[in-house]
Amino acid sequence: MRQVLEAVRYCHENDILHRDLKPQRLLLATTENSAPVKLSGFAAALRIPNGLCDDYVVHDYRSDIGTNGKFYLKCDELGRIGTSHFMAPEIVLKAPYGKPADVWSCGVLLYVLLTGTLPFYGTNKWLYESICSGKVNMVGRPWDIISGHAKDLLNKMLALKPSDRVTVDEALEHPWIKDRELYAPKMHLQETVDELTKFNTRRKLKGAVIAAVSSPKWTSYYSDSYVANNPDYDLEEITSTGAVSAVLDSLDDIHCLTDCPERDREFLMSVLDDTQLRKLLNVSNRIL
Repeated sequence: MRQVLEAVRYCHENDILHRDLKPQRLLLATTENSAPVKLSGFAAALRIPNGLCDDYVVHDYRSDIGTNGKFYLKCDELGRIGTSHFMAPEIVLKAPYGKPADVWSCGVLLYVLLTGTLPFYGTNKWLYESICSGKVNMVGRPWDIISGHAKDLLNKMLALKPSDRVTVDEALEHPWIKDRELYAPKMHLQETVDELTKFNTRRKLKGAVIAAVSSPKWTSYYSDSYVANNPDYDLEEITSTGAVSAVLDSLDDIHCLTDCPERDREFLMSVLDDTQLRKLLNVSNRIL
């Protein structure tokens, strides 16, 4: 985590916002166990214009951006930059944002590294409501064996208000990072390793779905047959911006049902009541 923060600090020292920090952006320089960590994926990065405050930039949301533009900039349908599960509350709310947004994403990364799971569940409005609530689960396993200093740093990185969030420099000065020999116990978290394996498997599954529909055969099939027989459907809705998005959302919803804490009963019931998820599960059941 220290190397990730140092990479982000270098970006911030040069007034660059990454805006799409997530596990896929972290690369190992070699195959060695102690290999240096490299930060990648700067397609959505932005340099803060001269004269603007370090903490905020003028918000840049473009609801009319095209499909290719959204893919390149990692935008959602409302022009919000980044990957939904790693978006800071201010980005979700389409408010002005800046360097603290990257710190939030680093906080989500830290949560994933500690537990192997995401701190915020769901899709669309459920996910965004969860992020904007700022409520992070730190109860039960593996939290009962994670140090208090790790929890303290996480809380400071995931502070709801950008002004309350630690800077990257402050995070690097935190005892859990700076004095890890004293404050970061070398305890093997097997549960976390198992969860990280499942997390990576889900990521690969999503990648396989996207790769499959990127094939010309997919587009040809739908344009030649499905769309011809269903004139009410638009090709773009059926492919990456429609059916594929629905499938990817359903994978996240299924993740919620399998991994979300039982105490979040209201949230679980809202997922079960999702009409789109039910339809997709029915289709899947018929196929299987």
